Amino acid sequence: VYPETQSFYCFGCGAGGDVITFIKKINNVDYIEAVKFLAGRAGMALPEEDDQTGRLRSRIISINKDAARFYFSRLNSDAGRVGRAYWRGRGLSDATIKRFGLGYAPDSFRETRDHLKSLGYTEDELLAAGLIKRSEKGGTFDFFRHRVMIPIFDLRGNVIAFSGRKLDPEQPGGKYVNSPETLVYKKSRTLFALNFAKKSQTRRYILCEGNLDAISMHQVGFTTAVAGCGTALTAEQVKILSEYADEVVLCYDSDEAGQKATRRAISLLSASPLKISVLNIPDAKDPDEFIKKFGAERFEMLLNGSNNAIEYELLQAKGKYDIATPDGRLNYIKDAIGVLAGRITPTERDVYAGRLAEETNISKTAILAQLGTAAKRAGGKYRREKNRELLRSGEMDQIKVPYSAGGSQALGIASAQQRL
Repeated sequence: VYPETQSFYCFGCGAGGDVITFIKKINNVDYIEAVKFLAGRAGMALPEEDDQTGRLRSRIISINKDAARFYFSRLNSDAGRVGRAYWRGRGLSDATIKRFGLGYAPDSFRETRDHLKSLGYTEDELLAAGLIKRSEKGGTFDFFRHRVMIPIFDLRGNVIAFSGRKLDPEQPGGKYVNSPETLVYKKSRTLFALNFAKKSQTRRYILCEGNLDAISMHQVGFTTAVAGCGTALTAEQVKILSEYADEVVLCYDSDEAGQKATRRAISLLSASPLKISVLNIPDAKDPDEFIKKFGAERFEMLLNGSNNAIEYELLQAKGKYDIATPDGRLNYIKDAIGVLAGRITPTERDVYAGRLAEETNISKTAILAQLGTAAKRAGGKYRREKNRELLRSGEMDQIKVPYSAGGSQALGIASAQQRL
């Protein structure tokens, strides 16, 4: 590190640059996250927020850290026996519980609130953090009660939210209760366990349906497992994943809801540079159950033999029809061409057309002709959608100039001024 030029150079790998580049490389984060990290170290507000917002953001981060410590301490108290029994029943070791900061929210309306207030936090700050709620009568109460707690971390290792699983089937509320969105937590931009996964050297990531699936995989050595945060996969999450992964293996539950989520994820990931694979989990409803029944080595064999996204969709299409009948074969061909059109190279088109011909006893020439027509149609539709998307996202869509003010010429002037 050269203090006089505020720069660094690594004689081992040849990396060099300024402090932002250093933080990006050593913490494996993007530019924005590096700036946020350095701003936090220096106590500076980010440009888009005023000092008041920046202070509240810092307070929420601090509150969440103290709340996570509180939940962890309660897990290891007499009152937390039921929580410890649950985590051990899920096969989690003490080391895993500690690494992920798992805890227990006591069966009380005030214990968490009172503890955090004793540390100097105000009710307004606790409300902003989403750890307490206001009742209809105006009082406040703990948002998480009698639940095992899973902290959610950002890329820098800050606790930004919680997910709580209920322990009593008769307890009101859903199986999982998640923190509301706050100044520091946006679930559409957050991937659970990415703060751990980004430290791995491998670029093949495993995308799970639930937090516990990801935790179980990390425990047995699959350290690139990540999960969404109580929502379907989003375009923002795909963008974040593409920063760290070259390949994503979709590892959702085998039930109908899991398969629906898989199809949605494929459609989002197909627009990214990521290679997509889909894991078929036999004789188990989810990865956690499969690993418990058959072990980590069998699961790794599954991973290595996972189908690509096109193979998966073709199998799904084939399963809907009886291809022993003419009607079933024709419907299967129609669906298969819908899967293949616009998404494959000419070489792949030839390979899949040959396979479809063998499966259905329909000539390869006829399938290729139908596929070529469908591919042209799909390509035109894609270009039209892409153009519409560009128009909506470009600067021209943001500049509103009345036609009476000069029409297209005035729009061009406004555009040039904005660019300048």
